[in-house]
Amino acid sequence: MSAALRRYVPQPVVARLRRGESMEGGERDVSVLFVDLRGYTTFSEARAAGTLFSMVNRYTEAVSAVIERRGGTVVEFLGDGLMAVFGAPEAMPDHARVSVQAACEVVAAVRLLALAAMPGGAQIGVGVGIASGRAFVGNVRTSDRFVYTAVGDVVNLASRIQGLTRELQAVVAIDARTHRTAGESAARFRRHERVRIRGRAEPVDVYALSYAAA
Repeated sequence: MSAALRRYVPQPVVARLRRGESMEGGERDVSVLFVDLRGYTTFSEARAAGTLFSMVNRYTEAVSAVIERRGGTVVEFLGDGLMAVFGAPEAMPDHARVSVQAACEVVAAVRLLALAAMPGGAQIGVGVGIASGRAFVGNVRTSDRFVYTAVGDVVNLASRIQGLTRELQAVVAIDARTHRTAGESAARFRRHERVRIRGRAEPVDVYALSYAAA
């Protein structure tokens, strides 16, 4: 049962359940990371559903392996994207630094996958967005089960920043707090001052890693 559970539930959550530890939710200091697959619509036009399913499987496996290796928790798969949290359920003091390192490794992993595994794969890439701050992390109740996830302004900000990566011609974009606390991991990121974020009243500084610098 434990082995089966690991196939459907994030590994850190399974580990806590096996130890009999509480999964009660609460506010945590985390870094939230969103990944979105680029070029998927164009790639899918001329390919059969089975081929697309195989490609998405390889992509999600490669990306989630990087995140898990870095200690992050994949909490949601969103079509051709995913959401991960660094700093929950287990605390991670340097979650900003680790999340930026993971993002750069995700970009590299998808590039290798595109070149090695898919004809025409050079069209495939990713955009990654990260924001750090306080979030409520825990179980959200549905009609028949619980879903472990994170909720809060920092989650919305990370999602919006990910959406800016194409506009900024970047593969990774992060908020000011992530940049400030990530240290050398974010040294190559370029500052974009007072960027307008959809749905937010005040503009924010965003730091972006360009295609060429990645």
